[in-house]
Amino acid sequence: MHRIQAIARRDFLSYYKSPIGYVILAIFVLVNGFLFSSNLLSYRYADVGGQLMAISSILFLIIIPLMTMRTFSEERRNGTETLLLTSPASVAEVVIGKYLGTLYMFLTMTASSLIFLVITVLFDGNVDIKILGSYIGFIFLGAAYLAIGVFASSVTENQVIAAVITFSIIFGLMLADGIASIAGSMMSTFLGNVNLFGLTDLQLDKIGQAITDGLRWPNPTTRLANLESGIFELSPLLFFLSLAALFLFLTGRIIEKRRWSQK
Repeated sequence: MHRIQAIARRDFLSYYKSPIGYVILAIFVLVNGFLFSSNLLSYRYADVGGQLMAISSILFLIIIPLMTMRTFSEERRNGTETLLLTSPASVAEVVIGKYLGTLYMFLTMTASSLIFLVITVLFDGNVDIKILGSYIGFIFLGAAYLAIGVFASSVTENQVIAAVITFSIIFGLMLADGIASIAGSMMSTFLGNVNLFGLTDLQLDKIGQAITDGLRWPNPTTRLANLESGIFELSPLLFFLSLAALFLFLTGRIIEKRRWSQK
């Protein structure tokens, strides 16, 4: 465990040894601050949790690639990956340690928005339970996307390419809803025109809906609705953890392959 924490601490502190950590924090605080002040001045009300989730899609597309692109790529580019892979730490410890380093940075970034929550409490006098659900959803969704970024960083030594891969995967997951709706509608229309089996309109609609639901399933954001409403369920959190575990496992396999090539 101490090896994991040592790697995580090193990676976390590295964000503040270069401009990238300050850029990430600045983007997050400025966007949140702008929305918070705009809502407060316009409507005399600011939903901190709501604005956090409202900007999560755009923020994640920008911040997650920036945050994770150097995780493994920089090690390979600087030639320090060999030292890391031949160290006493296991592949699992290396992967988890580096992932935790990015997660600590993400949590630090998220914590910076608590200032707006404090202002809300002082201004409004109470905190809606929906805010807690939004924060939980935001953190777990971010944790899943970070694992995708770590995976992307492990497949290339070019940080820009790693960022593009991360952006593409996250963007693809976000587009799942739109693609699912179009595919379901097209399939219903196609089967209705062909209709070799004499299906009724209701049956055709059910087939189209089943296809839509199946293609929509991988989209993590569809699981946030109940959390944003203050309804706490275990299933969306397990999905986010499973998604993170999958990409960390794939990262481990890639690093394991490179570790053996060093011997």
